[in-house]
Amino acid sequence: MFKFGRYLLLILGLSILWANQSPILTETLTPLSFMQANQLRLSEQIDRIRTGNIVIQIVNSKEKPVSGVEVKLEQVTHEFEFGTALSTEMFAPDANPHDQAHYFNLSRQLFNGTVHENALKWYATEPQWGHVNYADADRILSWSEAHSLPLRGHALFWDVEEWNQPWLKSLSKQELQLAVERRATEICDRYRGRIREYDVLNEMLHGDFFRQRLGENIVKTMFERCHAADPNAVLYVNDYDILNGRRLNDYVQQIRSLLAQGVPVGGIGIQAHILRENITPAQIQYSLDTLAQFNLPIKITEFSTLANTEQEQAKILLNLYQIAFSHPKVKGILMWGFWEKAHWVPQAAIFDRNFQPKLAAKVYQELIFHQWWTRASGITNQNGQFSTRAFFGHYRITVKGWNWSKTSSFSFQSQMNQSKVWRCRIEI
Repeated sequence: MFKFGRYLLLILGLSILWANQSPILTETLTPLSFMQANQLRLSEQIDRIRTGNIVIQIVNSKEKPVSGVEVKLEQVTHEFEFGTALSTEMFAPDANPHDQAHYFNLSRQLFNGTVHENALKWYATEPQWGHVNYADADRILSWSEAHSLPLRGHALFWDVEEWNQPWLKSLSKQELQLAVERRATEICDRYRGRIREYDVLNEMLHGDFFRQRLGENIVKTMFERCHAADPNAVLYVNDYDILNGRRLNDYVQQIRSLLAQGVPVGGIGIQAHILRENITPAQIQYSLDTLAQFNLPIKITEFSTLANTEQEQAKILLNLYQIAFSHPKVKGILMWGFWEKAHWVPQAAIFDRNFQPKLAAKVYQELIFHQWWTRASGITNQNGQFSTRAFFGHYRITVKGWNWSKTSSFSFQSQMNQSKVWRCRIEI
């Protein structure tokens, strides 16, 4: 049994009911004992890898512990990336101001990371040979930076032929080679220190536009040029048909081959467009476990789900987010849009055209900002300490005495060996 804000979640073979007993999700899939065990396993795994112990120590000017101090701890954001793709059209100068304001507000409130949906793709930045324009990509980056939302770069190249410009297809082999090298260097140098990671060559399992024309070694060239221009950027492969298992083994072989060649692959991207497709929790878990063998960060880089009912859509989101958040190698999940009027599959959005949340949006907010969110308060003990279990992320802390108060902020990171002592010095 789990609290769900105003609601009550009763795990009855995966039946989720409103408190007034009208059904939200009602589908018995497995015996109760198995469901309980699986939920317990995921919860325990999340607690083990996504939380740690915070010990707040209050001392005075003489370094003596101060007891009886009121402590309030509020999480500001997660360390884990819960992000979204940002639509080029919503950042256009002629975007509808009312829609844009709502879109921007939800982007800030619901997510802690962003990614260009289309603005950085080659067809968007150079529709005609030699006419390069980064204005759309720059607007999205500047907005993300202004709101402390780290941005992924998607995508430098796309190996599926239909998504490459006619002028690219008309180039000679030498001209294409030079164009590829120029773009890889130019973008990674232009955004050095601002864009932290890139999908370098998108969907190599589903196309070979560049490799067919320039040879297999062009992949290494792309990655190496990016790495040389920005050594700190994390460079990802990115593909689909992974969670359903269709191309999982091919992906493993591809990644293994690239690493064996010395290609500086720094992360593994998994697209998760679950569009009226039956992908079980067991398949998701197996795919993540299989890719974890490379000991590289994994991200669900593109998530969207289309189902026959809102209940089914919410259930898919719930399963994927729980399993991914509980996996130690997964570092983030990015929705591929969230609003119906700015979504590549409008019916898959979690907010309708009037910005009203669908059930999937409510489940998302319940997970991220309630079940997986830390709010704690208490009084320091005789040792001047207040301790609590907390999710990794950024925090605001307020401490109060009888005639004073102090507010500060700090980051609680998973690299801290799951324990941190925050010392607050008080002059009294």
